[in-house]
Amino acid sequence: MHDIYFSFAEKIVLGLGIILCLASFIYEVMRRLLIVFKGLGKLPFDRTGARLWRMFREVFLHEKVVKGRFWPGLMHAFVFWGFVIFGLVTLEHFAKGFGVTLLSLKTHKVYTMIVTPFSILVIIGILALAYRRFVTKPKALGKLSPTSGLVAFFIVVLMVTYLIGEREIPVFLWKINWWIHSVIILGFLFLIPRSKHLHLVLAPINIFFRPFDQPDHSTVNIDLEASEEELDDMLAGLTKMTKNQALDIFSCVECGRCVDVCPANRGGGILDPKHHFILDLRQPLLDTKDVDVLSQINVEAGWECTTCQACTEVCPVGNHVEKSDEIRRLEVLVEGKVPQEYQKLFTNLQETGNTEGATTSPLADRLPKFSSDKEYVLWLGCFARYELDPEFTKSVENFTKILDVANISYGILEQEHCSGDPVNRLGDKLTYSMLRKHNMEQLSEAKKVVTLCPHCALNLEKEYRKYDTVSYTVEHHTQVIEKLIIDGRIQVNQTAAGKITYHDPCNLSRMLDEVDAPRTAINAASDNFIELPESGKNTLCCGAGGGLWWKKETTGRTHLVRAEQVVESEADTVVTGCNFCYGMMNQGLKPLTPEGRNEIQVKDLADLVAENISQ
Repeated sequence: MHDIYFSFAEKIVLGLGIILCLASFIYEVMRRLLIVFKGLGKLPFDRTGARLWRMFREVFLHEKVVKGRFWPGLMHAFVFWGFVIFGLVTLEHFAKGFGVTLLSLKTHKVYTMIVTPFSILVIIGILALAYRRFVTKPKALGKLSPTSGLVAFFIVVLMVTYLIGEREIPVFLWKINWWIHSVIILGFLFLIPRSKHLHLVLAPINIFFRPFDQPDHSTVNIDLEASEEELDDMLAGLTKMTKNQALDIFSCVECGRCVDVCPANRGGGILDPKHHFILDLRQPLLDTKDVDVLSQINVEAGWECTTCQACTEVCPVGNHVEKSDEIRRLEVLVEGKVPQEYQKLFTNLQETGNTEGATTSPLADRLPKFSSDKEYVLWLGCFARYELDPEFTKSVENFTKILDVANISYGILEQEHCSGDPVNRLGDKLTYSMLRKHNMEQLSEAKKVVTLCPHCALNLEKEYRKYDTVSYTVEHHTQVIEKLIIDGRIQVNQTAAGKITYHDPCNLSRMLDEVDAPRTAINAASDNFIELPESGKNTLCCGAGGGLWWKKETTGRTHLVRAEQVVESEADTVVTGCNFCYGMMNQGLKPLTPEGRNEIQVKDLADLVAENISQ
């Protein structure tokens, strides 16, 4: 069937069909891209090599798609890889309609040997995905989508007509089959930009431009010496999306993975990141043709978010999903609405520089003070300094014991204020600015900072750097401990008793990209280490992030979901590397532990290492 004649009328019909469908496709895509270009900021082109490599892994290798949900991901990969292979087939198909031959008969036969198996895999993949959507119906996928059913039907017909077209059949049947195949392809051009399947076009672009850091929120520079008009313009800009955020909205594939991993949603809260942070903003963008839509975010849902970035980490199309920062800063700075449970917190930070409104710290009083001859500033943070969990004081002391054994000099800052993480995450950017400026002055002589608090580490290093030049380096204490073990400066014995598991803090694993250091230390101290079901960068938040440690939760049970996993692991000890996680585990494990079972021990990594270190 290599040489088939198409009449002039057929060529006209085909040409008009291609022009109309392409024009429709381009119009709908450009309509959305013009909105994206109205966004604030610029699309980043830095680290081009890393961006291209990430795009290759996540788009062509389907790294996140397969990793997050293996079997559905593999089926999706079959469909995607099949269509990549089909690119040349499609060009040849339409060229044939105009009497043009792209491939020789021999080349065509060889290529058919490659395409035919893939066409069968595509059919298997799309039928499996259709079965999942319309029969098993996972909750995260949301309501049934007629468009998804139509696309599944189109793909099956496309593959079947291709397979038929490669067989020896009568010419008139071959032509009918050819036209059906053509209409389906042109139908895709009409359907794709008007549905979630636009991700086929925008996802590779979105993944390329995705910021490398989490979280990624635009800075709020508050200049109290600015004119009233300038301050009004700054506040008005808080309702506008960045270019990256607008691109996220149109790239969403509606897979619901962000819902699956959301600790607030899993704990019974109303937060649905797929809708509240993404889909609820899509139609307003199209209706207004502008990016001034952040005020449309559901306020109640925004206050439930733990800012753990699990939704962003798991997104297969490169979306930075979480937008609680945007709605909270609007509520606090523009609307002047601060939830009652946070009013005292804000006042304490403004008046005393710490979350508790304290004027003294017994722990700080007995630790050495920093001077320029010391190697490290030991940054305590409010949690440790003011004993938000009194049990954690021994964890700080155990870390100082490790530093002493390794002969490392350190000291605390006498005028250390809160790093600002709570108000930064809760939208009070003015108080955050005050705290940040104070701490930058206090750290002017510091070269190296170490802290047990990942929240503080993130702010002192990455968040402050968004506003100022940071001249010091920041290490988390798990990183320092790992380095001391590897360098032989401390000797840890593998004598820890019982089964040990580790809870990865969100700020440490996802935002500071550290998952190996704690495990190096745990394995040095124990020969009975087990992983929790969700670990590493796919950890499940303890529920304290986003300032929620200070929230008296009235709905949902975000703070108990992770604790339940620890109980189910049957571990004797849970180790963590975050003071807030330590506190949440202490609160959550006891009421969940079955009667008659030994109490699960909660330890910071410093506790485990100090208990098994050679003096």
